[in-house]
Amino acid sequence: MIGPDSRQYRIKSLPNEDRTNDFTDVPSSRAAPVQVLCTERSMILLISAVLHSNSRRVTSEELSLGLSTKDCKPSQYSDTEYVIKADLHQCGSVLSIDGDNLVYSNQLIYTPMQNSLGIVRTSSISIPIECHYKRIHFVSSIDVKPSWEPFTSTTSAVELISFSFRLMNDDWRTKRSSYMYHLGDVMNIQASFLMAGHSPLRLVMENCMVTLEPNAASLPRYMFVQNHGCLVDSKVPESSARLMPRKQNHVLQMQMDAFRFHEDHRNTIYITCQLKIVDLEVNIMNKACTYSVNGWLSVDGQDEVCECCENSCDVISQTGKWSRLPKWSVSKDTTESNTVMLGPVTVIG
Repeated sequence: MIGPDSRQYRIKSLPNEDRTNDFTDVPSSRAAPVQVLCTERSMILLISAVLHSNSRRVTSEELSLGLSTKDCKPSQYSDTEYVIKADLHQCGSVLSIDGDNLVYSNQLIYTPMQNSLGIVRTSSISIPIECHYKRIHFVSSIDVKPSWEPFTSTTSAVELISFSFRLMNDDWRTKRSSYMYHLGDVMNIQASFLMAGHSPLRLVMENCMVTLEPNAASLPRYMFVQNHGCLVDSKVPESSARLMPRKQNHVLQMQMDAFRFHEDHRNTIYITCQLKIVDLEVNIMNKACTYSVNGWLSVDGQDEVCECCENSCDVISQTGKWSRLPKWSVSKDTTESNTVMLGPVTVIG
């Protein structure tokens, strides 16, 4: 780990990998229900099975780090504790910059399971988790690695740091501090990726959905971006959803109305999107399309690739229809992709 003084610190291996070792600097009697250790590649959470003050034990099925996927669920560490180990860029973690620090943020989600009678006796919990790293003064050593992962594009070499997914203020310059909206308020949603240097790549949204739980597979859900980059909510008559004009290739901005699901008393929602980094050539598989009075428009130009938003933008089904377009229009090469999540967002009204 890199400490605040930019020096290198070693961390012992995970206890479930070597039971003779314990987490460095974690006392044997842990007062806090959640302990976090940040390594150069991952965040490690030790979670007490007694998470609530009512002494009720939680189960591993009720816990998840960000996205409720297999890799983000806990495993048993001891009779009274669970452990989650996740790479910094997994489980919907969001990267931001705070001065000279890189900050990876996520949330530990506790969702109580209902009993056989369909009732729950504890409330849901969302605990913020953060790991901070120095942006500068990395120690030159084989034991220390930067937080970004390098990858090679077919057009050029680029060093990718991470994806970012956040709510923005109306000026689009600062992150919104509150996740609370009134019904019908406009949410400014910004997706981006950070990299060292410049690169001829751009960001698109493969799909996006809203759910009531931090699980993209849960029901009910509303898919508002689909068909490989079509903002279908922008075509709904009462919606003001739209993609903002593109200013930078690595940034994609979107507006949509805060809403709730009909006849559901829950007022918190989660927004999950699959982001992709692609080359600069626009095609039906890698596009960003929004609907206006003039029809489907691409924020990157070449509006003809958005025509398939009315039906299917699948390469196989569109090969014949799109044979009149240049070969690049049906390309589906993707440099990098990641699934990110915002939430819980509270909608009042």
